[in-house]
Amino acid sequence: MASVSIRPRSTKSGSRFQVRYRLGGRGYPLVHGGSFPTLKEARLRRDLVAGELAAGRNPADTLRTLTETPQRRTFAQWATVYTASRVDVAAETSKGIHSHLMRLNPRFGDRDPAGITVADVQEWIGANADLKPASLGRYLATLRLILDFAGLEPNPARDGRVKLPRIEQTTVEPPSAEQVETIIATVPSRWRLPLRVLEQTGMRVGELHGLEWRDVDVAASRFRIRQGKTAAARRWISVPAWLMVEIQDTCPPDDRTAARRVFPGFTPDVAKNVMARACRAAGIAHFHPHDLRHRYASVKIAEGVPVTDLAAQLGHSKKSLTLDVYSHVLVD
Repeated sequence: MASVSIRPRSTKSGSRFQVRYRLGGRGYPLVHGGSFPTLKEARLRRDLVAGELAAGRNPADTLRTLTETPQRRTFAQWATVYTASRVDVAAETSKGIHSHLMRLNPRFGDRDPAGITVADVQEWIGANADLKPASLGRYLATLRLILDFAGLEPNPARDGRVKLPRIEQTTVEPPSAEQVETIIATVPSRWRLPLRVLEQTGMRVGELHGLEWRDVDVAASRFRIRQGKTAAARRWISVPAWLMVEIQDTCPPDDRTAARRVFPGFTPDVAKNVMARACRAAGIAHFHPHDLRHRYASVKIAEGVPVTDLAAQLGHSKKSLTLDVYSHVLVD
């Protein structure tokens, strides 16, 4: 029959009370259940062991749980689990999280999230001040989400004492018509048409990258954007008829399978790199693919296109965003 007992012992450091138990009769070996400096603690352990024996369980399993130090995840481990859990985000967002971790892990990767302080976060911001303030804000947002995921309360990255660098408002200068023609003439021939589409439609470069032939309405000369964070972002985009003819010529009708990309290989990184190289080669100011969107909106406003129509083309839910961000004055 299972049993548990307390045995007093004298040691050099004083009296101790040892708890021992058997899983059965005398044929079972005595198992050590803990040693304590006071009889009160020993009795508590004895009662715990007796309860486990009465329930038909091996007390060793419970005692192991009590004595083992719980294993804590490091920040890097939490980040890995968090990234894998974000099945709701687009590929570009997931890519951005991995990019952010390249700056976060060197500082926090080996740390227990529970030990990260407000001062640690602010020091990290200071050490990464080479990033643009807006970019640094996105990195901080990823840090906040990971610490939220790890269950930190309060979250040091959300503390009001954490300060980002001041964002200096600058006026965006879209490229002129001459500069656009120079860029398009300078890039490799395979990228000229997609850049022309960006300039003539105001599409985001990510939207053009994801465009498939199932999204091309040749008869109505328009593109369908199926994905977006808002209802306004999921829309139809008008395309000049002459430009649609050029797009059709890039792929025979029989090869236009539904899931085939209209501009294969034209990723946001490719667009950014080819434009940067073209600007350097032509000796003009550096322009980003998004600057073509700025130019499109500015030209349309100057032409008198109703802001409601322009906002629908650009995928804006508010007309005020179209006017506040894209209403630049063009000299040409």
